[in-house]
Amino acid sequence: MVEVRVLNKQRKVKKELKDRYYFRQMLTANMVQMFLAGLEESSIPVVAASLTAGVVRLEAVIYWDKERNNLGYDLMVKDSPESKAWICYESLPDEVRFNVWNLEREMFQVLDRAVEQYGLSYTGCSFPSLVPGEGKPKEPP
Repeated sequence: MVEVRVLNKQRKVKKELKDRYYFRQMLTANMVQMFLAGLEESSIPVVAASLTAGVVRLEAVIYWDKERNNLGYDLMVKDSPESKAWICYESLPDEVRFNVWNLEREMFQVLDRAVEQYGLSYTGCSFPSLVPGEGKPKEPP
């Protein structure tokens, strides 16, 4: 029953957002396993997959720490629908299940739950816009 509800919501969001909804998988499940096993180490996070739905994005990210690689979700937002820049809003505690049959649906379920939990929207922003130059100290005359 939950799966049908998620599928229906996903279809509705896709239809509403059209080309502002897209899923990209940059790494295969085998490649992710190589990173997690430590065969590939990186000092910078590696995005394995991303799901963008309007002004919110969920990224499955591989992080390297001193002991091992970790796979986690980052919730990204825009400060306005027209903005090109993404801001990391929250790192989510949800377990990333990269070996699932339908990764896009899995990620949509996590994204939708986060949108509801944090009071976000797929189409609008609920916080002030970040305007370049505002908030900087003025130079003396």
